[in-house]
Amino acid sequence: MHARWRERLQTRMDSLSAYRFRMLLAFLILTLIAIPLTVVYPPITPLFLVLFSMVIITGVFAAQRKRHLLILVLLLAIPAVAARWISYLFPSAAGEITGHLFALLFFSFFTVYLLEIVLRAKTITGDTIAGAISVYLVMGLTWALAYQFMDEIQPGSFAYETGTGLGGELSLMDYVYFSFVTITTLGYGDITPVSAAAESAAAFEAVTGTIYIAVLIARLVGSMEW
Repeated sequence: MHARWRERLQTRMDSLSAYRFRMLLAFLILTLIAIPLTVVYPPITPLFLVLFSMVIITGVFAAQRKRHLLILVLLLAIPAVAARWISYLFPSAAGEITGHLFALLFFSFFTVYLLEIVLRAKTITGDTIAGAISVYLVMGLTWALAYQFMDEIQPGSFAYETGTGLGGELSLMDYVYFSFVTITTLGYGDITPVSAAAESAAAFEAVTGTIYIAVLIARLVGSMEW
C-alpha cells in the first residue's frame, strides 16, 4: 500500500516535471507584474512576497532532477525565502541587506543552472522554450537585486531625479526597470550608474544580455530540423 502510494506520487511528480519551467515562467511574470503594484498600493506587499517565494520554490522544483544540486539549491533557497519574510515582518536595515543578499545568491546560481539546462537540451520542447524565456527574466531580476544590494552597501551608486520609493528614493521597481532597460540596451538615461561597481555591473549586464540572445538563437536554429 505504501509502495503504491509512493509510485503514484512519483508519477504525479514526473508529470509536473514536464511543465516545471512553464510554472517557473508563470510565477516570474506574476512577480514582475506585482512589483510595480506594491509601489502603487503597498498593502499588497505580502502578495508580492508570496509570488517571489513561489519563484524560488518552483526553481527548487526545477532543480530536483539533478540530485547533487538539490542540496545546494535548498541551502540557498531556504535563507532567501526566510530572510525576505523576516525583513518584511521585522523591518531593519540589516534585515533588508541580508534578504537581498540571500536572494541575490540564489538567483545568481539559478541563472547559471537554467542556462545550462537550456543549452544542453537535446530536443526543443515547449518547456525548453519557457526555460529559455525564464533565463532572460531571471537574469534581469538578478541584476536588479544586485543593483539594489550595491546601492544599499554603497549609497549614491546611482544618480536619478526621483525614485518611486518612499521619499523619492529608488524602489525595487526602479532597479528592475533599470535592469531590463540595461539588458535590452535601451538606455533611457533617467537612472545612471555612478559608482565604479555599478558602472561595471551595468556594462556587464548589457554584454551578457546581448550574448545570451545571440547564443540562444543560434542554439534554437541549430536544433531545428530543416
